[in-house]
Amino acid sequence: MRYLLMALMLLLSLILPGTAFYFWSWGDIKPDLIMLFIIYMALHHRPLSGALWGLGAGIIEDLYIGRHFGMYSLTLAVVALLTGWLAQRWNRENLPLIILIVFLVTFMGQLVIVFLNLGAGTGWTFYAALRLVGGVSLYNAVLVPITYPWIHRSFVKGWLKYRPKYER
Repeated sequence: MRYLLMALMLLLSLILPGTAFYFWSWGDIKPDLIMLFIIYMALHHRPLSGALWGLGAGIIEDLYIGRHFGMYSLTLAVVALLTGWLAQRWNRENLPLIILIVFLVTFMGQLVIVFLNLGAGTGWTFYAALRLVGGVSLYNAVLVPITYPWIHRSFVKGWLKYRPKYER
């Protein structure tokens, strides 16, 4: 059941930026919900498992977008590895710290996307790239207090629910 819900969240992460967040954009900047989803998955899985989540979601996003195949696969795998590395060192229970992690990791992931796009020949200016990277990072960080408690609770409660009685 959990994996069905994760697949549904992944599907919504693809659809919502073009529909609902079209109206909730800040100066044409929308959140990167796939990246936020992968950050949450990487926070609650081991680094290799999180990287596989990132790679799989990146392939799905590359197929959905239909250009520069491999760009999001690489980016989301790097994001998941960076998040897994940070999650091993910092506490997942501290919401302000999670907001900071999401901001920093989204910033790094968006920088990777910008550099890959510039390498592919897009003509972005420095200001436009900085505005996009900062805006998406800030938007993802603002969404953390709304979304993270539900995700974290589902992982923690689901884990505690199925533990044998002698481990409680």
